[in-house]
Amino acid sequence: MITQINTACKKMKIIILGTTEFTLNCAKAAMDSGAEPVLISLPEKSRPVNSADTAGFAEQHKIPYYEIEDINSAESVSLLKKLKPDCILSSWPMIIGKEALAIPKMCIGSHPTALPHNRGRHPLHWLIAMGIRESKLSFFRMDEGIDSGSILLQKPFAIEEHETIADAVEKVNAIAYEAAKQLCEQLSTIQAAPQDSSKANYWRKRTPHDTVIDLRMTADAIKRTVRSYTKPYPCAKLIFEDYAISIISAKTAEASPESKRMEPGKIISIKGNKITAKADDAIIELEAEKIPEKLLKAKYIYPPTKYASKWSSEQAKEFEG
Repeated sequence: MITQINTACKKMKIIILGTTEFTLNCAKAAMDSGAEPVLISLPEKSRPVNSADTAGFAEQHKIPYYEIEDINSAESVSLLKKLKPDCILSSWPMIIGKEALAIPKMCIGSHPTALPHNRGRHPLHWLIAMGIRESKLSFFRMDEGIDSGSILLQKPFAIEEHETIADAVEKVNAIAYEAAKQLCEQLSTIQAAPQDSSKANYWRKRTPHDTVIDLRMTADAIKRTVRSYTKPYPCAKLIFEDYAISIISAKTAEASPESKRMEPGKIISIKGNKITAKADDAIIELEAEKIPEKLLKAKYIYPPTKYASKWSSEQAKEFEG
């Protein structure tokens, strides 16, 4: 069933919710489409790692700007009602409740996967870690579910084999402007297509444990893990004794005939901040942020459980964040 959306975006008051460059590109798209945007962000102390200067953007473009801690609080709901938005365009990093969703004529959410596939948490991280190269930036009419509303617009994009999480974020940010502008300009005629929930799956929240490198992994899996969580994120971790070593990049290195007989974890060399070691199926070179002196004298990097099993509860809590 196709549902016709009859609300025009031209000259509408649109609340842009979010904290990132993606959010700001949506705000710019709304302005360039003739709408009147209002920008709402989190306080700086509560923003995710990849947040942008939302206050500076609002000041530069002379648009109304607010910061709220909890979108579902009575105070925030009161503000949204006072603003009387025709539409909310959201990249908010938390769930928006029923009362807030009911305020405008339409709430539009976004998600960088080919919905209904791959709903849920940390989509770009999972796309890279799992080696999924083709995806779509989806805009949908928000409901009380998670990424489950009817699709308004989808824009395809690809993640190349060498691209990192920073590359993927930049790519999606660029598409966000193009897609949001098209959405605003065509909202009076665009059709919303309900998702087929029977095809949906949900990705869980990634944890630090998902970013641990085990040299029993294949070289390709290690490289994907590193690329999916490198700068500006906290980086994948190589566990050695009491250290969680941040790994910035990884690449396959030249192998000798003898390397086929080496067990995973065998250290071949450490030069500067680069560790060359045997992975499951290849030689891998890991670029570390900093190498502990103890590692320079080691012959092997064992599976992470060998070291973590000896950690104190305080060390384990610190690692888990």
